[in-house]
Amino acid sequence: MARRSMSALDVFAWVSAARGYLVGERVDNIYQEGNLLALRVRGRYGDHLLVEPSVRVHMSSRFRPQGPPEGGLGRALRDTVRGQRITDVKQVGFDRVVEVVFEGGHRLIVELLPRGVAALVTPSGLLQASTSYLEAKDRVLRRGQRYLYPPLRLDDPFSLPPDRLLSNIVSSRASDLVRSLVLSLGIPGEAAEETIRRAQLSPTMKPQDLTAQQAELLSQSLRSIREEASAGRGYLVIAGGRPVEADPFRPTVSEAEVKEFETLDEALDELFSAHAHEASAPSRLKAERQRLLRSLEAAKRESLEYAQRAEELEAQANALASHYEAAQSAIECVRRKAGECGPIVKSFNRSSGDLVLDLEGVEVGVKVYEDVDEAVKRLYREAGELRAKSQRAASAEAEVKERLARLEEELRLQELRERARRRKREWYERYHWLVTSSGFLAIGGRDADQNESIVRKYLRDDDIFLHADIHGAPAVVVFASGCGVPEDDIEEAAVLTAAYSRAWKGGMGYVNVYWAMGSQVSKSPPAGEYLTKGAFMVYGKKNYVQPIRLELYLGVALDEEGLPVVVVGPKSVVAPQSLSYVRLVPGDEKVEELSLEVLEAMAKQAPSPDLVRSLDPSEVAARLPGRGRIAGAWRGEGRGVRRPSASPCRTPSTG
Repeated sequence: MARRSMSALDVFAWVSAARGYLVGERVDNIYQEGNLLALRVRGRYGDHLLVEPSVRVHMSSRFRPQGPPEGGLGRALRDTVRGQRITDVKQVGFDRVVEVVFEGGHRLIVELLPRGVAALVTPSGLLQASTSYLEAKDRVLRRGQRYLYPPLRLDDPFSLPPDRLLSNIVSSRASDLVRSLVLSLGIPGEAAEETIRRAQLSPTMKPQDLTAQQAELLSQSLRSIREEASAGRGYLVIAGGRPVEADPFRPTVSEAEVKEFETLDEALDELFSAHAHEASAPSRLKAERQRLLRSLEAAKRESLEYAQRAEELEAQANALASHYEAAQSAIECVRRKAGECGPIVKSFNRSSGDLVLDLEGVEVGVKVYEDVDEAVKRLYREAGELRAKSQRAASAEAEVKERLARLEEELRLQELRERARRRKREWYERYHWLVTSSGFLAIGGRDADQNESIVRKYLRDDDIFLHADIHGAPAVVVFASGCGVPEDDIEEAAVLTAAYSRAWKGGMGYVNVYWAMGSQVSKSPPAGEYLTKGAFMVYGKKNYVQPIRLELYLGVALDEEGLPVVVVGPKSVVAPQSLSYVRLVPGDEKVEELSLEVLEAMAKQAPSPDLVRSLDPSEVAARLPGRGRIAGAWRGEGRGVRRPSASPCRTPSTG
């Protein structure tokens, strides 16, 4: 089964080598594609340092930038460390966390643990930007707060003295030696298997049976692997024509092809390049699903076959031990005079020395030069090796099942994202928009051109016109057609012109908003004056609503096809429609970063998180008034997107 992330030993080996070629090098540029970061920097191998949280960190010669950073962390790195030199590269403890230190004191921390992040940390230890922000039992990651490491393993298990090694293993509750090394000492699975192979021990032996002498052999194997890893070479394990594992030591796996590289970077680059885009498109995901299904069947078959063969060998060993004297006599007889030793001798091949004994219906294969004791030990040893293979096949089966489940979920999410991307947009979605509690449609301009268009194209004499009492605000039209818009609905629509005005960018707490009838609005200025694009004259009385608080509720509601739509407005408009929603207020968080945080906050509150996560962050970003912060998140009533009432009020044509 292909390995999908680097181990702690890989990190140790990579950092040991990277210190020699990265320290002192200048970061020329930074790129970001999804969660993958690329720092353009000269290395021993390749010209980009690739960083992918929970997956990898290594130099690459294959990466080709597609454009400027698309994420907040990439932009923060560009603004902060571009042009600076790397002063240190280190592993935190003996775990899957890497720190790249820059000359200005900033650190790029890369967590390769499950659900890990890549984070830019200030010289004072505050989190400046991250691939994601979280609130977990063991830590909270928020921008501007102190960065906290995840729980880490600090001791180097490859350097433990034999007595401590023995103590840890013997006290382990694991069922076999391999699991004991992995679970009690944190040794990566592939390194644990290699350690046992080099020590010539059985992977299935009980941890409690380990002797001091055997612990010494394990300790020697661990130290040899560590020493080999620090040399910086890489080894790619290839099975079925595909790279499945990259190691910093040469694995002694006879069944697989092992390709050696001068650097671990090269082996890692080839491994992860082979898998980097497997999940980038539904067609590839479906092909991967078929491959996994085939692997699942093969793993099931292998596990069963190995187990059955092990049972056969154990039965032979038991029969041989039970008929010790008869079997030993038969072997000695055959040695003296083959062919005249009675019915117990089933067959004998003189050239190969293979002898088959019939022990009360159980056929046992021995070598003529073996004594019964030797044959019994050999059969039990071979059975144990087959049991170990059966267990590995069963573990592979379980891993395939887990990956299949993740893949099915990813496929479902990909298809949902594609449907959400292709959903039909209503004509008014090109503007700022909301539908009031009584069903009146309100639209506002995103810029001066749209303000001009809205008034010229849609505003009728009996509609409602709203504008914030500040220069630089959307012109908002409530389509009323003389139906008498309630005061509460006017106040709901007033949120559009208030939230998207310059008052938000100015960090104000409140702003005044007035409204007038459409018949009062004109593009004709007083004599001798000039109106710029998007500006209008309001003649007659302006009706002021109560001061509007600078806040905006943003939620995700489902349309008629069950697809997610971003809705905004006051709480009275957003909460009934939405699966979940947030309250936004002016702040310092950039739009791109805030949009990601908003999606995650709503996903945590939603009854169906994937429906929220299927939205493209750009759809959220398009509805944000500017920089801000989240002031709360809640689950909504989930009634679905409210559409403008068809009667009695007019809904304008798209013309």
